[in-house]
Amino acid sequence: MKTAGTAKVRKALGDYLKALKTEFTMGMILPTKAMATQELTVKRKLSETTLQIQASSPVALGVRIPTVALHMTELFDTAIEQLYRIFTVKDLVQKFSKSPAVLEAEKGRKFQMFDGNITGEYVELLTNKKIVMKWRCRNWPEEHYAIVALNFVPSLGQTELQLDCKGVPVCEEENMKFCWQKQHFEEIQGLLQLITLNG
Repeated sequence: MKTAGTAKVRKALGDYLKALKTEFTMGMILPTKAMATQELTVKRKLSETTLQIQASSPVALGVRIPTVALHMTELFDTAIEQLYRIFTVKDLVQKFSKSPAVLEAEKGRKFQMFDGNITGEYVELLTNKKIVMKWRCRNWPEEHYAIVALNFVPSLGQTELQLDCKGVPVCEEENMKFCWQKQHFEEIQGLLQLITLNG
C-alpha cells in the first residue's frame, strides 16, 4: 500500500498541477510593444461547447504617460533657406550635432541624430516654411513619440524659428528644453558664424 499509494498520489498530484497550469494560462495574452493587428482567437472547451473570441480590429497596447507641450522661439542671423537646409541636409546636421546622422528629408523617411539618441520620422516638409517630425529620445518609453513642428518665419533679414513640441513626457520637459537650447539652437548659431566667416 505504501509504495503503490505513493505512486498513485504523485501521479494524481502531477495531473492536477498540469491541469491547473493549463487552465490558469488559457486565454492569457502577454503584452507586446507594438500594435496588435493580427487576429486573436482563443478557444476554450466549456462542457463540450467551444467558446470563440475574435478581435480583428487593431488594439493599442501600452500605458498612457503624462505629457506636456513645449513652445520655444529663437532668432537666427541668416536667411530662411540656410536655416531650413541646416535641418534637412545630412552634412549640416552632422556639423551642428557634432556626431553622425542618418537622414533623408522626405515625408515618411526616418532619421537618426546624436549617435542614435534622437530618432524619428519626417511627417511633413514645406520647403523653407515648416518641418513636422515624429521625434523620440532613446531614454523615453518604447514606441512613444512627440510631434515636433519647426516653423521658419522671416523677420527683417533674420529668421525666427518657432518650435512647437507636443507629447513630451512630463519627466523629460526640462531636459527637452535644455537639449533644444544647447544642442540645437546654440550649436546652430555657432555653425552659422563659421559659415559666415568661411563664406
